[in-house]
Amino acid sequence: MAVMQTGPFYRYIYDYLLEEINSGRLKGGDRAPTEKELCQQFGVSRITSKRALEMLAANGYIIRFRGKGSFIKDDVETGAISGVSGLIGLLIPSFRDFFGATFVCEAIKNCGGLGYHLLVKHTRDSVSEESDAINALTELNTAGILLMPVLGEYYNADILKLVLRKKPLVLVDRKMHGLAVPSVSTDNVQAAETGTNYLLGLGHRKIAFYSGPISDVSTVEDRKQGFIGALLKAGIVPDPALFCHELLIWQYPFLDDGVIAENTAVVKDHLKSHPEISAVFAAEYPSALLLQEAANQLGLAVPGDISIVCFDAPRGISPRPSFTSLCQDEKTLAKIAVDLLHKLIAPENPVPAGDILVPAQFVEGASTAPPSPRFL
Repeated sequence: MAVMQTGPFYRYIYDYLLEEINSGRLKGGDRAPTEKELCQQFGVSRITSKRALEMLAANGYIIRFRGKGSFIKDDVETGAISGVSGLIGLLIPSFRDFFGATFVCEAIKNCGGLGYHLLVKHTRDSVSEESDAINALTELNTAGILLMPVLGEYYNADILKLVLRKKPLVLVDRKMHGLAVPSVSTDNVQAAETGTNYLLGLGHRKIAFYSGPISDVSTVEDRKQGFIGALLKAGIVPDPALFCHELLIWQYPFLDDGVIAENTAVVKDHLKSHPEISAVFAAEYPSALLLQEAANQLGLAVPGDISIVCFDAPRGISPRPSFTSLCQDEKTLAKIAVDLLHKLIAPENPVPAGDILVPAQFVEGASTAPPSPRFL
Protein backbone atom coordinates (compact mmCIF):
# COMPACT_ATOMS: atom_id res chain seq x y z
CA MET A 1 0.00 0.00 0.00
CA ALA A 2 1.45 3.36 -0.98
CA VAL A 3 1.90 5.98 1.70
CA MET A 4 0.52 9.40 0.77
CA GLN A 5 2.66 12.35 1.78
CA THR A 6 0.88 14.55 4.32
CA GLY A 7 2.45 17.07 6.66
CA PRO A 8 6.19 17.42 7.25
CA PHE A 9 8.73 15.14 5.56
CA TYR A 10 9.80 13.43 8.79
CA ARG A 11 6.21 12.26 9.24
CA TYR A 12 6.15 10.98 5.65
CA ILE A 13 9.32 8.93 6.32
CA TYR A 14 7.86 7.71 9.62
CA ASP A 15 4.67 6.54 7.89
CA TYR A 16 6.69 4.87 5.14
CA LEU A 17 8.79 2.89 7.61
CA LEU A 18 5.73 2.01 9.68
CA GLU A 19 4.12 0.59 6.53
CA GLU A 20 7.28 -1.43 5.89
CA ILE A 21 6.97 -2.90 9.40
CA ASN A 22 3.22 -3.52 9.25
CA SER A 23 3.48 -5.22 5.86
CA GLY A 24 6.21 -7.56 7.09
CA ARG A 25 8.83 -6.29 4.69
CA LEU A 26 10.77 -5.23 7.78
CA LYS A 27 10.65 -7.95 10.45
CA GLY A 28 11.69 -8.17 14.08
CA GLY A 29 15.46 -8.13 14.33
CA ASP A 30 15.98 -6.53 10.90
CA ARG A 31 18.19 -3.48 10.71
CA ALA A 32 16.24 -0.32 9.89
CA PRO A 33 17.60 2.11 7.28
CA THR A 34 20.22 4.47 8.68
CA GLU A 35 19.82 8.24 8.85
CA LYS A 36 22.26 8.56 5.93
CA GLU A 37 20.38 5.98 3.83
CA LEU A 38 17.08 7.75 4.45
CA CYS A 39 18.66 11.09 3.51
CA GLN A 40 19.77 9.64 0.18
CA GLN A 41 16.51 7.78 -0.48
CA PHE A 42 14.20 10.72 0.21
CA GLY A 43 16.48 13.67 -0.48
CA VAL A 44 16.06 15.17 2.97
CA SER A 45 18.38 16.54 5.65
CA ARG A 46 19.98 14.43 8.37
CA ILE A 47 17.81 16.19 10.97
CA THR A 48 14.63 15.10 9.15
CA SER A 49 15.62 11.44 8.89
CA LYS A 50 16.83 11.43 12.50
CA ARG A 51 13.49 12.76 13.74
CA ALA A 52 11.57 10.05 11.87
CA LEU A 53 13.70 7.33 13.48
CA GLU A 54 13.36 8.95 16.91
CA MET A 55 9.56 8.83 16.54
CA LEU A 56 9.70 5.12 15.66
CA ALA A 57 11.87 4.49 18.73
CA ALA A 58 9.64 6.55 21.01
CA ASN A 59 6.57 4.64 19.82
CA GLY A 60 8.22 1.27 20.47
CA TYR A 61 8.79 0.05 16.89
CA ILE A 62 12.60 0.14 16.80
CA ILE A 63 15.52 0.06 19.21
CA ARG A 64 18.50 2.33 18.53
CA PHE A 65 22.05 1.38 19.51
CA ARG A 66 24.80 3.98 19.46
CA GLY A 67 27.36 3.06 16.78
CA LYS A 68 25.39 0.01 15.57
CA GLY A 69 22.21 1.43 14.07
CA SER A 70 18.48 0.88 14.56
CA PHE A 71 16.71 -2.49 14.66
CA ILE A 72 13.07 -3.53 14.42
CA LYS A 73 11.82 -4.74 17.80
CA ASP A 74 11.16 -8.48 17.96
CA ASP A 75 7.81 -7.98 19.69
CA VAL A 76 6.39 -5.64 17.02
CA GLU A 77 3.49 -7.42 15.33
CA THR A 78 2.97 -6.93 11.61
CA GLY A 79 -0.35 -5.49 10.60
CA ALA A 80 -0.45 -3.34 13.72
CA ILE A 81 -3.26 -0.84 13.99
CA SER A 82 -2.14 2.56 12.75
CA GLY A 83 -1.98 5.05 15.60
CA VAL A 84 -1.42 2.45 18.32
CA SER A 85 2.07 2.60 19.75
CA GLY A 86 3.98 1.59 22.82
CA LEU A 87 4.19 5.18 24.06
CA ILE A 88 1.87 6.73 26.65
CA GLY A 89 2.04 10.38 27.64
CA LEU A 90 1.56 11.75 31.15
CA LEU A 91 0.89 15.46 31.54
CA ILE A 92 1.27 16.66 35.12
CA PRO A 93 1.31 20.28 36.37
CA SER A 94 3.64 19.47 39.27
CA PHE A 95 5.00 16.55 41.22
CA ARG A 96 6.24 17.07 44.72
CA ASP A 97 6.89 14.87 47.74
CA PHE A 98 3.41 15.35 49.20
CA PHE A 99 1.58 14.50 45.96
CA GLY A 100 2.69 13.54 42.46
CA ALA A 101 6.13 11.96 42.87
CA THR A 102 4.78 8.58 44.01
CA PHE A 103 2.11 8.65 41.29
CA VAL A 104 4.72 9.21 38.55
CA CYS A 105 6.93 6.37 39.81
CA GLU A 106 3.98 3.97 40.02
CA ALA A 107 2.67 4.99 36.59
CA ILE A 108 6.08 4.26 35.05
CA LYS A 109 6.11 0.83 36.71
CA ASN A 110 2.56 -0.04 35.67
CA CYS A 111 3.08 1.15 32.10
CA GLY A 112 6.21 -0.98 31.84
CA GLY A 113 4.27 -4.00 33.06
CA LEU A 114 1.85 -3.59 30.16
CA GLY A 115 4.57 -3.05 27.57
CA TYR A 116 4.33 0.73 27.32
CA HIS A 117 6.92 3.47 27.67
CA LEU A 118 5.77 6.48 29.70
CA LEU A 119 6.76 9.96 28.54
CA VAL A 120 6.26 12.52 31.34
CA LYS A 121 5.60 16.16 30.45
CA HIS A 122 5.79 18.73 33.27
CA THR A 123 3.37 21.55 32.36
CA ARG A 124 4.41 23.82 35.27
CA ASP A 125 0.79 24.77 35.94
CA SER A 126 0.69 26.72 32.67
CA VAL A 127 -2.16 26.42 30.16
CA SER A 128 0.15 27.35 27.28
CA GLU A 129 2.72 24.70 28.28
CA GLU A 130 -0.11 22.19 28.64
CA SER A 131 -1.20 22.98 25.06
CA ASP A 132 2.36 22.60 23.80
CA ALA A 133 2.68 19.25 25.56
CA ILE A 134 -0.63 17.98 24.16
CA ASN A 135 0.43 18.93 20.64
CA ALA A 136 3.84 17.30 21.10
CA LEU A 137 2.33 14.05 22.33
CA THR A 138 -0.17 14.07 19.47
CA GLU A 139 2.66 14.57 16.99
CA LEU A 140 4.52 11.61 18.51
CA ASN A 141 1.47 9.44 17.80
CA THR A 142 1.13 8.34 21.41
CA ALA A 143 -1.25 5.48 22.08
CA GLY A 144 -3.00 7.41 24.85
CA ILE A 145 -2.63 10.15 27.43
CA LEU A 146 -2.91 10.35 31.21
CA LEU A 147 -3.75 13.94 32.07
CA MET A 148 -3.78 15.99 35.27
CA PRO A 149 -5.21 19.22 33.84
CA VAL A 150 -3.82 22.58 34.88
CA LEU A 151 -5.99 24.28 37.47
CA GLY A 152 -7.72 27.29 36.00
CA GLU A 153 -11.01 29.08 35.64
CA TYR A 154 -11.72 27.15 32.43
CA TYR A 155 -10.27 23.97 31.02
CA ASN A 156 -7.86 23.99 28.11
CA ALA A 157 -9.52 23.97 24.66
CA ASP A 158 -6.84 21.56 23.41
CA ILE A 159 -8.22 18.95 25.82
CA LEU A 160 -11.59 19.29 24.09
CA LYS A 161 -9.84 18.61 20.77
CA LEU A 162 -8.47 15.35 22.17
CA VAL A 163 -11.98 14.33 23.18
CA LEU A 164 -13.45 15.22 19.77
CA ARG A 165 -10.70 13.19 18.06
CA LYS A 166 -11.52 10.27 20.39
CA LYS A 167 -7.95 10.06 21.61
CA PRO A 168 -7.67 7.51 24.45
CA LEU A 169 -7.60 9.84 27.45
CA VAL A 170 -7.92 9.40 31.22
CA LEU A 171 -8.08 12.32 33.64
CA VAL A 172 -6.23 11.87 36.92
CA ASP A 173 -6.96 13.73 40.18
CA ARG A 174 -9.41 15.93 38.30
CA LYS A 175 -12.95 15.83 36.96
CA MET A 176 -13.89 18.23 34.18
CA HIS A 177 -17.48 19.43 34.11
CA GLY A 178 -19.24 18.98 30.80
CA LEU A 179 -16.75 16.56 29.21
CA ALA A 180 -17.50 12.85 28.87
CA VAL A 181 -13.97 11.76 29.78
CA PRO A 182 -13.20 8.91 32.20
CA SER A 183 -11.44 10.05 35.35
CA VAL A 184 -9.67 8.48 38.30
CA SER A 185 -9.49 10.55 41.44
CA THR A 186 -9.73 10.48 45.20
CA ASP A 187 -13.19 10.45 46.74
CA ASN A 188 -12.67 14.05 47.83
CA VAL A 189 -16.23 14.56 49.06
CA GLN A 190 -16.08 11.61 51.44
CA ALA A 191 -12.52 12.43 52.52
CA ALA A 192 -13.45 16.02 53.38
CA GLU A 193 -16.48 14.80 55.32
CA THR A 194 -14.22 12.47 57.32
CA GLY A 195 -11.76 15.23 58.17
CA THR A 196 -14.50 17.69 59.10
CA ASN A 197 -16.32 15.13 61.23
CA TYR A 198 -13.08 14.53 63.12
CA LEU A 199 -12.85 18.24 63.99
CA LEU A 200 -16.52 18.30 64.97
CA GLY A 201 -15.96 15.26 67.17
CA LEU A 202 -13.20 17.14 69.02
CA GLY A 203 -15.73 19.87 69.82
CA HIS A 204 -14.89 22.50 67.18
CA ARG A 205 -17.80 24.52 65.79
CA LYS A 206 -16.24 27.61 64.18
CA ILE A 207 -14.26 25.85 61.45
CA ALA A 208 -12.81 27.77 58.51
CA PHE A 209 -12.11 26.40 55.02
CA TYR A 210 -8.89 27.50 53.27
CA SER A 211 -7.98 26.70 49.67
CA GLY A 212 -6.84 27.99 46.33
CA PRO A 213 -9.43 29.23 43.81
CA ILE A 214 -12.23 26.87 42.77
CA SER A 215 -12.29 26.17 39.03
CA ASP A 216 -13.86 23.94 36.39
CA VAL A 217 -11.08 21.37 36.75
CA SER A 218 -10.34 21.69 40.45
CA THR A 219 -10.86 19.01 43.08
CA VAL A 220 -11.29 21.81 45.64
CA GLU A 221 -14.98 22.08 44.81
CA ASP A 222 -15.57 18.46 45.87
CA ARG A 223 -13.61 19.01 49.08
CA LYS A 224 -15.67 22.09 49.83
CA GLN A 225 -18.84 20.10 49.17
CA GLY A 226 -17.78 17.42 51.66
CA PHE A 227 -16.87 20.07 54.23
CA ILE A 228 -20.25 21.82 53.91
CA GLY A 229 -22.10 18.49 53.93
CA ALA A 230 -20.52 17.48 57.22
CA LEU A 231 -21.42 20.80 58.85
CA LEU A 232 -25.03 20.60 57.67
CA LYS A 233 -25.41 17.03 58.94
CA ALA A 234 -24.17 18.29 62.31
CA GLY A 235 -26.84 21.02 62.28
CA ILE A 236 -24.33 23.84 61.67
CA VAL A 237 -25.07 26.48 59.04
CA PRO A 238 -21.82 27.25 57.15
CA ASP A 239 -20.67 30.84 57.59
CA PRO A 240 -19.56 32.30 54.20
CA ALA A 241 -17.15 34.61 56.04
CA LEU A 242 -15.13 31.61 57.20
CA PHE A 243 -14.28 30.52 53.64
CA CYS A 244 -11.03 31.75 52.13
CA HIS A 245 -10.31 30.79 48.48
CA GLU A 246 -7.65 33.44 47.84
CA LEU A 247 -4.49 31.37 48.32
CA LEU A 248 -2.44 31.15 45.10
CA ILE A 249 -0.56 28.08 46.26
CA TRP A 250 -0.22 26.37 42.88
CA GLN A 251 1.26 29.37 41.11
CA TYR A 252 4.58 28.49 39.44
CA PRO A 253 7.27 28.77 40.73
CA PHE A 254 5.69 27.13 43.74
CA LEU A 255 5.90 28.90 47.05
CA ASP A 256 8.85 31.17 46.37
CA ASP A 257 9.57 33.89 48.94
CA GLY A 258 7.23 36.41 47.35
CA VAL A 259 4.33 33.96 47.10
CA ILE A 260 4.83 32.82 50.69
CA ALA A 261 4.83 36.38 52.02
CA GLU A 262 1.77 37.38 50.00
CA ASN A 263 -0.27 34.35 50.99
CA THR A 264 0.79 34.44 54.63
CA ALA A 265 -0.47 38.03 54.80
CA VAL A 266 -3.85 36.91 53.41
CA VAL A 267 -4.15 34.20 56.04
CA LYS A 268 -3.10 36.53 58.89
CA ASP A 269 -5.68 39.13 57.88
CA HIS A 270 -8.40 36.48 57.74
CA LEU A 271 -7.51 35.03 61.13
CA LYS A 272 -7.35 38.49 62.74
CA SER A 273 -10.75 39.35 61.24
CA HIS A 274 -12.27 36.15 62.63
CA PRO A 275 -10.86 35.43 66.11
CA GLU A 276 -13.73 32.98 66.65
CA ILE A 277 -12.02 30.39 64.39
CA SER A 278 -10.81 27.44 66.47
CA ALA A 279 -9.99 25.06 63.60
CA VAL A 280 -9.28 25.12 59.87
CA PHE A 281 -9.84 22.57 57.14
CA ALA A 282 -7.08 23.22 54.58
CA ALA A 283 -7.95 21.77 51.18
CA GLU A 284 -4.28 21.41 50.23
CA TYR A 285 -1.09 20.77 52.18
CA PRO A 286 0.57 24.09 51.15
CA SER A 287 -2.45 25.88 52.62
CA ALA A 288 -1.78 24.14 55.93
CA LEU A 289 1.87 25.24 55.84
CA LEU A 290 0.84 28.85 55.22
CA LEU A 291 -1.71 28.65 58.02
CA GLN A 292 0.90 27.31 60.42
CA GLU A 293 3.31 30.12 59.53
CA ALA A 294 0.60 32.78 59.87
CA ALA A 295 -0.45 31.36 63.24
CA ASN A 296 3.16 31.46 64.46
CA GLN A 297 3.49 35.10 63.43
CA LEU A 298 0.28 35.92 65.29
CA GLY A 299 1.44 34.09 68.42
CA LEU A 300 -1.15 31.32 68.05
CA ALA A 301 -0.15 27.78 68.97
CA VAL A 302 -1.03 24.77 66.79
CA PRO A 303 -3.01 22.90 68.04
CA GLY A 304 -3.41 24.72 71.38
CA ASP A 305 -5.11 27.79 69.87
CA ILE A 306 -6.05 26.52 66.43
CA SER A 307 -6.33 23.01 64.95
CA ILE A 308 -5.53 22.12 61.34
CA VAL A 309 -6.69 19.27 59.09
CA CYS A 310 -5.40 19.10 55.53
CA PHE A 311 -4.84 16.83 52.53
CA ASP A 312 -1.62 14.96 51.71
CA ALA A 313 0.68 15.91 54.58
CA PRO A 314 3.96 13.97 54.24
CA ARG A 315 4.28 11.29 56.90
CA GLY A 316 8.06 11.12 57.17
CA ILE A 317 9.47 8.64 59.67
CA SER A 318 7.70 9.96 62.76
CA PRO A 319 4.97 7.70 64.19
CA ARG A 320 2.80 10.81 64.49
CA PRO A 321 2.96 13.19 61.50
CA SER A 322 3.02 16.97 61.96
CA PHE A 323 -0.45 17.37 60.44
CA THR A 324 -3.69 15.46 60.71
CA SER A 325 -4.53 14.76 57.10
CA LEU A 326 -6.38 12.85 54.43
CA CYS A 327 -3.73 11.02 52.40
CA GLN A 328 -4.48 10.16 48.78
CA ASP A 329 -3.58 6.63 47.64
CA GLU A 330 -1.25 7.50 44.77
CA LYS A 331 -0.25 3.90 44.08
CA THR A 332 -3.85 2.80 43.59
CA LEU A 333 -4.65 5.91 41.54
CA ALA A 334 -1.74 5.16 39.20
CA LYS A 335 -2.63 1.48 38.76
CA ILE A 336 -6.29 2.15 38.01
CA ALA A 337 -5.50 5.02 35.64
CA VAL A 338 -2.95 3.03 33.62
CA ASP A 339 -5.20 -0.07 33.47
CA LEU A 340 -8.15 2.04 32.35
CA LEU A 341 -6.12 3.75 29.62
CA HIS A 342 -4.84 0.36 28.44
CA LYS A 343 -8.45 -0.82 28.01
CA LEU A 344 -9.29 2.32 26.04
CA ILE A 345 -6.30 1.75 23.75
CA ALA A 346 -6.82 -1.95 23.11
CA PRO A 347 -10.24 -2.94 24.50
CA GLU A 348 -10.18 -6.25 26.32
CA ASN A 349 -13.05 -5.77 28.76
CA PRO A 350 -15.88 -3.22 29.00
CA VAL A 351 -14.50 0.13 30.16
CA PRO A 352 -16.14 1.35 33.40
CA ALA A 353 -18.43 4.30 32.82
CA GLY A 354 -18.17 7.56 34.74
CA ASP A 355 -15.68 8.59 37.39
CA ILE A 356 -13.70 6.12 39.47
CA LEU A 357 -13.23 7.24 43.07
CA VAL A 358 -10.49 5.96 45.39
CA PRO A 359 -10.84 6.34 49.18
CA ALA A 360 -8.32 8.49 51.06
CA GLN A 361 -6.70 7.38 54.30
CA PHE A 362 -7.28 9.44 57.43
CA VAL A 363 -4.06 9.89 59.43
CA GLU A 364 -4.17 11.56 62.85
CA GLY A 365 -1.27 13.92 63.40
CA ALA A 366 -0.01 16.52 65.88
CA SER A 367 -1.98 19.49 64.48
CA THR A 368 -5.36 18.78 66.10
CA ALA A 369 -6.74 18.91 69.64
CA PRO A 370 -10.00 19.86 71.38
CA PRO A 371 -10.73 23.62 71.24
CA SER A 372 -9.14 25.93 73.73
CA PRO A 373 -11.31 26.69 76.80
CA ARG A 374 -11.74 30.26 75.50
CA PHE A 375 -13.98 28.89 72.73
CA LEU A 376 -16.23 26.92 75.09
